[in-house]
Amino acid sequence: MPVNRILRKALALLGGMGALAAAHVGAQPMPQLGKIEFENDQLTVVRMHMAPHERTPMHDIPSPRLVIWLTDAHLKDTEADGSVSAYERPAGSSDWITPRRHVGENLSDQDLDFLAIIPKLGSAAGLHMAPPH
Repeated sequence: MPVNRILRKALALLGGMGALAAAHVGAQPMPQLGKIEFENDQLTVVRMHMAPHERTPMHDIPSPRLVIWLTDAHLKDTEADGSVSAYERPAGSSDWITPRRHVGENLSDQDLDFLAIIPKLGSAAGLHMAPPH
């Protein structure tokens, strides 16, 4: 799915999530994993990449965000309390991610890529997007 089409879908979804947008505490990606693809006064879009079997250090996700999986994902999350969960997502699917502290691990033999669309404080309710084509 082309990234522009994915972004239009994500922005349309975020328009309906204004009540869920919480404080934006900084959208800086972990430098070794991601880069900012787009940013304005309403949101930040970060493209994240993990190599096969790559594991992140323990880190905070400081604010809620919409994640769109660009590739198939097979991940393991280890929370700060030691609890572990594994999950799989097909490319093109999306998840609403809440704030947490965790370690992420790509369990796949393939690269993992996703977009994190992070609303900024008080802006999601003001998103006015045309419907996706």
